[in-house]
Amino acid sequence: MYRQLTTWISNSSIGDFLKCPRSYFLKNVYKNENGKKIALINPHLTLGQVVHETLESLAILKCEERFNSSLLNKFEMQ
Repeated sequence: MYRQLTTWISNSSIGDFLKCPRSYFLKNVYKNENGKKIALINPHLTLGQVVHETLESLAILKCEERFNSSLLNKFEMQ
């Protein structure tokens, strides 16, 4: 019996493949030995990561303690 598999592809993934198949493979298929995809660093990605990590550091604190230290200091430490 033949089994059909569904593959989901985005427009940006198709565009990546058309520009450079190797780049598509590295960005969308390849995973390192830890099972994680690699990401090329760019300013937007870096800013998003730092903001996300700053907000996560607040989430683990009790409400009363969240604003005892400066958010800017937390952001700069990330």
